[in-house]
Amino acid sequence: MHQGVRERLPHLGHLVEAAEQERDETAALLEAARATPFEEYFDHEGTRYLRVLPAAHKVTRRPDHVTPHVYIQVDGGTKRIIQSMAEDEAFWAWVVIETLRHTGVRVEELTEITHLALVSYKFPDTGEIVPLLQIVPSKSNEERLLLVSSELASVLATIIKRLRDANGGKISLVARYDDHERVTGPLLPHLFQRRHTGRRRSWARTRSPACSAKP
Repeated sequence: MHQGVRERLPHLGHLVEAAEQERDETAALLEAARATPFEEYFDHEGTRYLRVLPAAHKVTRRPDHVTPHVYIQVDGGTKRIIQSMAEDEAFWAWVVIETLRHTGVRVEELTEITHLALVSYKFPDTGEIVPLLQIVPSKSNEERLLLVSSELASVLATIIKRLRDANGGKISLVARYDDHERVTGPLLPHLFQRRHTGRRRSWARTRSPACSAKP
C-alpha cells in the first residue's frame, strides 16, 4: 500500500490540474448553452454547438417547461450531450479529489461528512477561533477532528453554496445507506449528495462514480 502511494504521489499535481481544467471547461460550456435559446446555435472555444430541444418538449409544445438538464450537440454531429450532467460529474470529481487530498480521509468517511461536521474551536488563552472538521468513527472506530485549511475551507464552502442554490437556500436532508452494515441512516444534511431519478440521495461508497476519478 505504501509503495502504491509513493508511485502515485508524483502524479497528484497532474490529477489536480486536470480536474480543475475539466471543471472550468464544462461549467463555461454549460453557461454558454444555458444562455442560448432552444434550437439555436452558439459558438464556444472554436466549436459550434446546437442547443437541443428535448423530444418530450416538442411533443407537448412546451419549450418553457422546466428541466434540470441542458442538451447540446456539436454542429454536424449526431451525438447528443447532456452538458448539465457533464458539468455535474466534473464538479464532484474535482470536489472529491480536493477533499481527499486536503484531509486524507477514507472514501467511506468522505461520504459520511455532513454540514454538522463543521465546527469551530476557540483557544482559551488567545481567543483565536479555528475551523475543524469532525470525522465520525468508521473503520478505526475513533472520532477525529481535522484542522480545516484555507484550501479545504474554500472547497467545502463551494459544496455548501451549490447545494443551497439547488434547494432554495437550504441543504437537503437525505439518508445514507451503509454498504457494510446494510442499514439506512437518519436524515442528515450530507454534503456529498446528488440528484438521482428525480430525488436527492446521499452517496454510498459503491455508487459514487466521482470517488473513482482518474487522471
